[in-house]
Amino acid sequence: INEAPVACPAPIYNNRNRVERLWARLKEWRAVATRYEKTAASFLGVLCLAATADWLRR
Repeated sequence: INEAPVACPAPIYNNRNRVERLWARLKEWRAVATRYEKTAASFLGVLCLAATADWLRR
């Protein structure tokens, strides 16, 4: 099997599935999925809130 070399470090590349699943769960929040917030600071706040809620659920 000939695979192209990966442009990022192996530990990061190997955990990409976990990161993609996290983004999928965060996008269940409408404000995260649609980027409804107008400013970067308020979007970051909503993102942190969604991540905290996800962490508490697990």
